[in-house]
Amino acid sequence: MVIPLYSIKPSMRLIMVLFLVLSAVSVQAQDKEEYDLFIAPLAEIIGYSKRGSSFGAGLALGAGSGTAIGARFLYAVDPDSFQIMEIAVFTRFYFQGSKVSTGPFAQLNAGAAIYNHQNAAAPPADDGSFSLGLAFGWRFPLRNRLNIEPSVRVGYPYIAGAGVSLAFQL
Repeated sequence: MVIPLYSIKPSMRLIMVLFLVLSAVSVQAQDKEEYDLFIAPLAEIIGYSKRGSSFGAGLALGAGSGTAIGARFLYAVDPDSFQIMEIAVFTRFYFQGSKVSTGPFAQLNAGAAIYNHQNAAAPPADDGSFSLGLAFGWRFPLRNRLNIEPSVRVGYPYIAGAGVSLAFQL
């Protein structure tokens, strides 16, 4: 019996996608002798609002050298109390080769954006949209196992954004 995707609640679809991504992280870790597992607190200014920029903070978790996969969470608020919760998975490609996890990168983000006006945005929500975007950034090594990652991104339902994260290699 096949269950149509549209009949599954959006929150359950997100859990299924995150489960698949995190499963792939553990498989990738077993296949390569060397891999980069990181957790990164992040801050962003992003164009979710029509009148001004939204300001947000969140967390990213990923793994891989050369190509990394992972998940990210961002909670943002604009000056009019419009609140956005973005939950996404990502695939990151480092331009300097398959064994490298520093330098310039491109990142494809896909997931869900849940929003609410004047109240906290939380799943399950009545208002939301899919979120799809492309980010470009640079990973600069600071110290052993610590990196700073400035980035810019464009996509939907936001217009553009800029942010920075502090990646801790585990």
